[in-house]
Amino acid sequence: MNRPTERLMRLSQVAEMLGVCRRTVERMIASGVLPQPVKVGRSSCLPDSEVQEYIERIKLERCR
Repeated sequence: MNRPTERLMRLSQVAEMLGVCRRTVERMIASGVLPQPVKVGRSSCLPDSEVQEYIERIKLERCR
């Protein structure tokens, strides 16, 4: 059975989406806020679904 391929985002793309610098994304990973990245060649990437999940969590926290 074939699984659909998950879209991966480079850390710089994640930073742009979140409106922070790449170093902030690296700190978020180190502190456990974001999951450990997947290495693709020399690039570090995060699954798009994990980034979207984080954004949804932040939205819910702001609504409380």
